[in-house]
This record gives sequence, structure tokens and C-alpha cells, in this order.
Amino acid sequence: MKEDFRGAESKLFLKKWFHLPALHKVRFPKSYRIKELDFQFRKSRTIHEAKLLAKAKEAGVRTPIIFEIDILNTTLVLEYLYGEILKTLLPKISKKEIQEICEQLGEDIGKLHNAGIIHGDLTTSNIIKNPNEKQLAFVDFGLGYISDRLEDFGIDLFLLERAFRNTHSTIFNTAWKMVIKGYKKTSTNSKDIENKLLEISSRGRYSERM
Repeated sequence: MKEDFRGAESKLFLKKWFHLPALHKVRFPKSYRIKELDFQFRKSRTIHEAKLLAKAKEAGVRTPIIFEIDILNTTLVLEYLYGEILKTLLPKISKKEIQEICEQLGEDIGKLHNAGIIHGDLTTSNIIKNPNEKQLAFVDFGLGYISDRLEDFGIDLFLLERAFRNTHSTIFNTAWKMVIKGYKKTSTNSKDIENKLLEISSRGRYSERM
């Protein structure tokens, strides 16, 4: 199969699953790891990501449908999501549309955090907007995990804030304000997590000055 995309720890291929378009997310062996341990690691990560996708869906967040979990080949066969990633979409749309999407983005992250889900790689490259669907879709939970620590929730938001600053600097103030507004709507612990985000951001700015 020809590689179509590359994830944080995997390769992705477009290939039909029966009659449906699907994304095959494959974790290939790493030659620098002991063979048996390598397989156990890839197997564990494949199962773990599938559980996170299912848990996120239970929390009310749109994620790809899991068509198949192929343990032997450490592969997830996922619904192919149509639409455009926010990284390329946001610069092309109106201020009002940006505000609506970013507020929804914040609401969805709040739902994930309420369920204890840390995405681990929150960037606008991992969120898809289909014009025919109301919900945003979150993809690539390969670095995700479950936590109840304020630090982890804060870091998750910090990664997204940094992505907005670096990639969407011209709309940052408008966009991030709406992300936080949406987050406050759904997060059951938004005040403490916001304070933690401010602390983490301050540490980041201090490190950059050193």
C-alpha cells in the first residue's frame, strides 16, 4: 500500500474496507526495539487508542468510527472522514465562522477533559470540519491517555494555544478567546484548569527567555 499520511507514531493508508472508504492506521515494527517487546508495545498502543476513540465518542465528541481492530498487524481500520483540517480552513473563512468553530472546539475539548481524556497532540491539524456535519471531528489519539491531573489538562490546552499562536497568529486573539469561552461552557473544572494553563504558559515564557 502507498503511504498517504504519517501520524505521530504510525503510517496511514487510504484503502477501502469492504465497500467503504477507510483509513488504515498501521504501527510498523521498530528495528531498534526487541522484537517481542516491540510487538507488545504496538499492540498495547493500538488497543489503547481504540479505547480512547470509543471513550471520546461516549463523551459526545465526534471521532472516526472504528471498523476493525487488527491486533496481529497492529492496525486500526477507521472511517475516512471527509472535510478539511482546521489548519487550512481557518485562514479562509469569515471572522464569524472562526468564532463559531473555535467556540465549538473549546466545548468539545471540555467534554474530552470531563471524561478524563488527554488528546496529547491537540493541533488544528488533528481536527476536521465537514461542511455537511455540525460537529467537529477529532483524529489521531495515538499520543492520548487517561488522567485526572490538572497539569495534564493544562498541558493539553497549552499545546493547542501554542499551535494557534504559531500557525494562526493573525487570528489568535479572536480564536483563542472563543476556544476558552467554549471550554468554560462544558468543562466542570474550567477555573482550576485555566489557572493551571496560565501557570504552564508562564513557565514556557520563562524558559524561552533563558
